[in-house]
Amino acid sequence: MTEPPGGPPGPADVRAWVASLSSEEFAALVQQLGSLSTGGASAGGFGLSEFDRRNREIDLAPPPDRPSLLSLTIELRGSKPRIWRRLSLPGDLTLDAVHTLFQAAMGWTDSHLHRFQPGGEDAYGQPYFITQFDGAEGEEGTGEDGVRLDQVLRLPGDRLTYLYDFGDGWEHTVTLESVDPLTPNTREPRCLDGARACPPEDVGGTHGYDQVVAWLRAGAPADDVPEGFEDAEHAHGWLPVDYDPDAFDADEATVAMRLWARGEHLPWHGVPEPLAHLVQSLHGPGWVQVSTWLAGLGPRTEVDLDDHDVRRAAGPWLAVLDAVGTGTRLTAAGNLPPPLVEQIAQATGVTRWWIGKANREDLTWPVADLRANAQQVGLLRKAKSTLAPTARARAVAGDPRKLVIAVLTRLPLGKGFEAEAGWFALLGLAAGQSGAALDAGIAQILTDRGWRTRNGSGLIAAQAHQGARPTLDALESMAGGRENVDPALVIRLARAALFGVAATA
Repeated sequence: MTEPPGGPPGPADVRAWVASLSSEEFAALVQQLGSLSTGGASAGGFGLSEFDRRNREIDLAPPPDRPSLLSLTIELRGSKPRIWRRLSLPGDLTLDAVHTLFQAAMGWTDSHLHRFQPGGEDAYGQPYFITQFDGAEGEEGTGEDGVRLDQVLRLPGDRLTYLYDFGDGWEHTVTLESVDPLTPNTREPRCLDGARACPPEDVGGTHGYDQVVAWLRAGAPADDVPEGFEDAEHAHGWLPVDYDPDAFDADEATVAMRLWARGEHLPWHGVPEPLAHLVQSLHGPGWVQVSTWLAGLGPRTEVDLDDHDVRRAAGPWLAVLDAVGTGTRLTAAGNLPPPLVEQIAQATGVTRWWIGKANREDLTWPVADLRANAQQVGLLRKAKSTLAPTARARAVAGDPRKLVIAVLTRLPLGKGFEAEAGWFALLGLAAGQSGAALDAGIAQILTDRGWRTRNGSGLIAAQAHQGARPTLDALESMAGGRENVDPALVIRLARAALFGVAATA
């Protein structure tokens, strides 16, 4: 069973601790308390009935026919002097979206669980709205993602409790101040006013926060650090950079709220959904590596490819399509006929560095890989003994830019292990990584994803490179070929695969 928060526990600390217990932990607590009583106590006998873990559905009025603009305050309970914000929000936001805006406005980092409960400080023991996490844990009740703000705050004076971080137990009282007409110009969230900075995360609740603030206001003496810190250096390292408990700027809070509303505060914002899901599954060293790459991405916008870039990137695919024509029969071994292999090798520059005639596909791996990649990106299809262009290829063959876009939208190549390795290769390349550092990073990430060698050990760089090879080969062929590759173009193409190609004027 978990322990209650550190420091002298107050009522709010005890409530937050009990609220954080699982059903099994709560039952064990009641049993232990009951064993102390000769009369056979129950939860209610010990004054714990308000912590009954059984949650109930919440009866709500239907949402208004027309959403309104709500002006409300959110205040951190127990903060002296008050830490509060006045916000302007559209009433048709669901509570999960409101949670995101509260985090941004207050200055939290969304690193812990949260909960909404109708009513103010007298709401203990009342049913609460369940989060997605609660639902995944088997909790029953009314889901916050299906409840609008204007269903719980309807008239001025209505209140809502917002709990964040069940360990530190940060409790907020949300009070509706006014209801006004909502217009297109007032839909964006806004912070109107407020005071004082948000407490640092994981500082030990209001008790720990009060100690930290008193220490800072006393000049942060090195010989009298707050409880829980080894020394002044430890305390300063724990606090946000240049933390000032008395600083607050409503305009900065508004910017943060709008950025969070668009999801731009998330490290993986703007990347394709499959990659975002992979990123969110990571922990430990793999997450540290990915975080570095995400931080190095820069602007997550469509990429400008000039005509030179486009011609070079389209070249290898056009060489294959020109050689195949409307269709060609493969040899008995399933290879391209030698004249076509030589034609592709000459058009792509392979013959300038390849040793030999470069006229047999099984002996000329650059051509074989290019043909295989052309099939994987959907430009060629093999039916029995015939290789022919697809309808997708025929639609874009006359427009190099559309051809390049058609290929990039199919990256990464492969399935399973190869697809995951390809996604992380695109991310690392887009962040400027390459070579051994890229391969080592992908190996670490895939190991954290659970991929292992046959003997159960983590992956090495060579194995990661092999997994990402189809995607890497496609990019390198578009950037001049292995012996004449343009590293800067590889980066631009990797970014274009993630963020798209900008339209031409």
